[in-house]
Amino acid sequence: MAQNLKLVCDTNVLLDYLLETREGHKKAESLFNAFAGMNTTMMCVSLSLKDVDYLAKIAMKRKFRNDESVLVWATITVLVSQFGWNCIQTLLRIMTVIAVDDQVCRNAVALRPIHNDYEDDLIIAASRQANADMVVTGDQDLIKHFPDLCVSVEDALKQVDGDQSGI
Repeated sequence: MAQNLKLVCDTNVLLDYLLETREGHKKAESLFNAFAGMNTTMMCVSLSLKDVDYLAKIAMKRKFRNDESVLVWATITVLVSQFGWNCIQTLLRIMTVIAVDDQVCRNAVALRPIHNDYEDDLIIAASRQANADMVVTGDQDLIKHFPDLCVSVEDALKQVDGDQSGI
């Protein structure tokens, strides 16, 4: 393993880790656990935090949307807000946050011919600016368009297993 591996988690991996109801939860949890004991800097892009807050709240609301009781909805309203904050606080405890600045925004625009999704391109540009070794993502297009940087959760876990077997 690299001396201090810098690993960026894409928003979808962060959500998989935080939300037990998501299909990729177990794999994301394995990823976080595998890298936790290693010489690794786990990172996320600042914009992912606002997406996590928003999408985690939506997931919580969907879970309880069929219950129309006034008491349940009043309770859910309070819990949903707290749940979003808890997700952010969890990530801030374990992740280094990469800022999105003017240069990252401009570099992301330059990536359009390779990958025509500005939000994803911001993740790539920020990761490159932070000298990340890899971006772990569930987005197959990102992996296809940036194979030098992007890997799936499964491939990131294989790298850990391969490195530990060589010890």
